[in-house]
Amino acid sequence: MDTLTSYATLLGRAVACGVDILPATKRVGAWMDRTFPPGSPDQKVALIVMTEGMKYHAEQQRAGRSPDSCETVRREFGLVRWP
Repeated sequence: MDTLTSYATLLGRAVACGVDILPATKRVGAWMDRTFPPGSPDQKVALIVMTEGMKYHAEQQRAGRSPDSCETVRREFGLVRWP
C-alpha cells in the first residue's frame, strides 16, 4: 500500500502540473494488476486508494497546498523508475 499511495501522490501532482502521465499510468496499472489480482477484494481497495489519492493530490497541487512546486514535480516525475 505504501508504494501504491506514493504512485497516487506522484501521478496526482503531475497531472495537476500538466505532465503527460499516460505512459506512467499504464505501467502502474499493469503493476497493480500483478500486485492486486483482478476481481479480488484487494484490487477493489487498491483502485479506490489510487483514484481517490490521485484526485486528492491533484486538488492539493492545483490549490497550492502541495509541498512541491510544479517545477519540482516535473523534474522528479522524470526521475521516477516506474514499475
